[in-house]
Order: sequence, then C-alpha cells, then structure tokens
Amino acid sequence: MELKNYIQFGLGLLGVIGLTCLVYWQGLDGPFILDDQANIFRNFVEVFDWDEIFYAMTHNTSGMLGRPVSMLSLIFTGITYGPTAWGFKYHNLAMHLLNGLLLLWLAIRLLPHFSSRLSDKKVLLVAGFAVTYWLLHPLMVSTVLYAVQRMAQLSTFFTLLALLTYVVARENISSGNTKYFVLSYLLFPSAVLFSIFSKENGALIPLYVFAIELFTFRFSFQGDKDRNRLYCFLAIFVFIPVICGTLYVLTHFDQFTNYSMRSFSLGERLLTQLYVVFLFYPKLIFLPRLADMTLFHDSMQALSGWDPLALVSFCIFVVAIVLIFFLRNKAPLVSFAIAWYLISHLLESSFINLELMFEHRNYLAAFGPMLAVSYYLLTIPRTSDLYKLRYLSLVIIAMITLMTSSRAQEWQSEELLFRIAVNDHPESLRAQSGYATQRYNAGDFNTAIEHLRLGQQFNREDIGLVLHEALFYCGTGIDGSRVAAEAIAMAEQYPITIYTANVLDNLMGKKRVSECPEVALGDILSLVQTAQLHPRIANNQRYLGYLVRIEALAYLFMGNYEEGQRLYSLAYEYTSEANMLIELIDIQLQVGRLDDAETLLNELIEINESSFGIETARIEILQQRLDNQKAQIELQRQGQN
Repeated sequence: MELKNYIQFGLGLLGVIGLTCLVYWQGLDGPFILDDQANIFRNFVEVFDWDEIFYAMTHNTSGMLGRPVSMLSLIFTGITYGPTAWGFKYHNLAMHLLNGLLLLWLAIRLLPHFSSRLSDKKVLLVAGFAVTYWLLHPLMVSTVLYAVQRMAQLSTFFTLLALLTYVVARENISSGNTKYFVLSYLLFPSAVLFSIFSKENGALIPLYVFAIELFTFRFSFQGDKDRNRLYCFLAIFVFIPVICGTLYVLTHFDQFTNYSMRSFSLGERLLTQLYVVFLFYPKLIFLPRLADMTLFHDSMQALSGWDPLALVSFCIFVVAIVLIFFLRNKAPLVSFAIAWYLISHLLESSFINLELMFEHRNYLAAFGPMLAVSYYLLTIPRTSDLYKLRYLSLVIIAMITLMTSSRAQEWQSEELLFRIAVNDHPESLRAQSGYATQRYNAGDFNTAIEHLRLGQQFNREDIGLVLHEALFYCGTGIDGSRVAAEAIAMAEQYPITIYTANVLDNLMGKKRVSECPEVALGDILSLVQTAQLHPRIANNQRYLGYLVRIEALAYLFMGNYEEGQRLYSLAYEYTSEANMLIELIDIQLQVGRLDDAETLLNELIEINESSFGIETARIEILQQRLDNQKAQIELQRQGQN
C-alpha cells in the first residue's frame, strides 16, 4: 500500500479521535451518580500514602475479587484531580480511546485471516469504520461517562492486550519466529490477571482465544513442532483454565444461583436473558433510540413464562448457535462475530444472580457484530447493484454521532439526567429515588416527596422508598412515625434490599449526630428486628449481619452499651467483615471504654496478621487514638496528684 494511503488513514484516525473527544467533552462536567460515591469516596485517598492506597485497594466490595486494579486506577485519578467528577470522566474518556486503538489493532490483525482477498487498504477501511462505529455509538455513553465503569473499561483494556499478545505470538510462530511466542508466556497471563482483577469478565479471555483460533487461524500449522507449541500454550492458558473454571462453578453452583434476595427465579432470569441478549441489546446496537437507553433498566420485568417474546428470543438463540457452525467456512466473520457477542455475555447475562440488564455489558460485546456489519457493508463490489449501500456507512456515523452528542449533553446535569429518566422510565426505582434525592438536595422538598411516592406506586414491595421518605423528614419537624409504621408493616411481608440497607445506614448516620428527632430509635429498632424474621433474610447471613449492625447502633444510641457491643460482635460473626470491629472500636473510644477498645483492637491485630495486613492503616489510626486517650487520662491523674 502506498505511503499516502497510510497518511490518509492516520489523518482519518486523528479525526475520529478528535470527534469522539468533541462529542464526549460536554459530558465531562457531569456529576457522580449511583454507586460512584460508594466505590470512589468510601475510602478516598487525597495524597500519595501507600498504607491508605493499599487499604482502599483491598476494601472494595464490588464483585467477588474486590477489583483492586480498578480501584488503584480510581485512586490515581482521585490523587491527580481531587474529588471532582471531571477528572474521573476525563480518564474514562482516555481509556475509551485507548480501547478503541487496541480494537483497531486487533481488527487489522484478524481481518486478513477472514478473507485473503482483502487488500491492505480495504483492511484499514473496514477496521477503521468498525472502530469509529464503536467509539461513537451512543450505547457507550453510560460506560464512558459513568465514573465507576472504569472497571468495565480496564477489564476490556487488559482483555484486548491479552488477545493481541496471543495473535501476535500466533502469527510469529506460524512464520517460524518463536521469540514472541516465548514472551507471550509472560505477557499473556499477566494481562489475564490484570483483567480479572479489574473486573471478573477477564475470566472469559480463554474463550475469546479459542474463538480467534477456531475462526481465524483454524488450527493450521507449518509442522508438528509448531502444532505442539500451540497445543501446549492452549492447554496451559485456555483448556485448563476453562476446565478449572467450570469445575469451580459446578461446585459453587448454589452460590452463583442464590436468588433468595431477588424478585425473580433462576428460570425467570434465563428466559429474560434470552430476550435481553437476542432482542433488546441488538436493537440498541443496530437500531439505537435514545429513549431506550438509560442507566435505569432496573424497571425491567422478568419474563415468567414462554410468551411470544421468550419464544422468538429462544428461536433466535438456536439460529445463532447453528449459524456459528454452519457459516464457519462460508462466512467465518459472521460466525466469529456471533461467538464474540455470546462469549462477552456469558458471565453477566446467563445464570449468575445479577441484575437483569445493564448497558455496559455490551461495551466489548458490541464490537463483534459491528465488525461484521462494517466488513459486509464496505466490501460490496463496484459491479454490484448494492454498491451504493456503502454510502450508508456515512449515514450511520452521522446518525450515531448526533445521538451520542445529544446523550452526552444529558449527562452534563444531574437534574436533567434524572428528569429524562423518570419521564422515559417512570417505573424505575433508581430513577425515581435518584431524582427525589436530587430535588431534595436542591431544596425542592415537595417534588422530592412526590417522586418517592410515585416510585412507591410502581415498586410496592420495596421498603426503601418508604424509609427514604422518613429520611427526608429529618430536620423538618414532620413526624415520621406514620411512614415508619408503614415500613415495619412492609417488613413483615417483603425482604429488605440493598437500597433499603443504604437508606437505613444514612438514617442512622443522622441519628448518630442527633439530626433526626422526627424518626424514633424505637421505630428503627422494631423495623430491623421485624426484617430479620423474614425467611429470605434469616437465610442470608450477609444481609442479616447488616441488619444486626443497625440494631446494635440503635441500642448504643439508646444508651444500652452492653447489648450494642454484643450485637456488633454478632454482626461480625455473620459477615466476617473487619469493618464491623473497626466501627465498634471507634464507638468504644468515643464513649471512653478504653479497656474494651484495647481488647478488641488486639483481636483485630491478630485478624489482620492472618489477612495480609489489609487493616494496617486503620489499626494504626485506632492505636494512635487509644494511646492519646490513655495518655490524656494519665496526665489528668498526675495533675490530680
């Protein structure tokens, strides 16, 4: 290919990067939302302090593994830009662009394997359009401008690094150059680990590798030596991990399919995922409509039977599986695109007891189908009657750019974001409670209460919305006994949710500083004691532990120290979370129970030694406070003498 073509491609790429920055830049000034606060500010680090950084990295509760790599990235952003949302969204945009460049590289490497007739110029054109399609698609906004989705972005980044490592090594071993293949034994597993510890989706990398091998390289070799080298690599990094992962899932199946705290069953989730993965997500990708796109898909109702939607979705699923194998030789890129899409959804959109739908689950999944569409659209022969369809690519880019720009504008303002959400998705609990909180913070009390009650109409089983109303009464002089009684009555029928637990936590925070006389401690105590009796809660030690902690706080605030201390210890037994002990020590120091604090602190030190020192930073702070208070008491004694 001539030099001018590379120059044109480079200028085009710079133009796409600039356009992506332009449409997203207006959304960088937007707010933190939803669980941004919990993941970023629960253990926020202002300046570089290794103990604080290590503590924050090891105390995130997202996912099974805590996602320490993602936490380190968020910590770095916080230290660099402070506690403002702009810096976090800016780094997300930079990560989005990096992922686009890696996808471009991967596509350029893979496309020639799908068709030997593709010229270098055509490869660059197809890969460039596919990545432009991906970078500018409005579906990506809720990943890029949602700060905490750095987790999905980082996992994607390291996944792509792992796949590129494999592809480069594979191409070199086929050409007789084995040094890259040897290097891949170090680089590939490192990228896999970084991806998994960014977000658990990294565990899917072996399946992506298998799909690449199956549909591109097709297990072709120059000789027996090359074949043995490849089989050794695949055995170590693909087949053994897949077998081990499968065995782990099978032996922990009850853990992954524990739907006791969900409003739907395993069967209902599987039916719903058929609809979501094979009808709803493809519609968002290929026929995007802004009204369908939102953070607030929690209003999605699970399918409970084989209605027409479920039947159509199942048929599409069967056809997709058949096409993967039927088109492997005739149209390998179509087979690859379907396999890529299904693999991407295998973890979060299958049997695991997660929420039904999130847009960010398509962040990497969407690229497979986009690559196939780009290929068949831009390789139409000039002699074909359909050649003019190539110009549809320009229409697609123009359309999605305008949509992404419009959606990014929505993310400039928390009020606008939630107002649009409650208009388009009025049944969403998150949208209604989020908008209510935004209006409450803005001083619009009546609108806040109105939207909480509107949310209650659509979510009659969630105690959190009722309790949230009681929280808004704090400091207003409005008696909260009515809504507290309503919440207690609901707790007899329905289990608490994470949302309810968070509202309770906020309510106890206000009680701790005497800012909420409108809600009686006795009512809170009755609520949590009633909630503990619900069968779903009684069989879930984690939730039970959180409720016991609230009960312990209520007794402590009522002056019953002994019962409060006992219940705090019980909460730790249920959850095994050292934070329960840390909170209790903090309270003991506040009320002057230094002997109790010292005893519990010594116990915490022993726990810390057996858990790689992850509590060291907090222990040092508590130890210093204990020593200071003991020193003050000693000085007072000496002064009296």
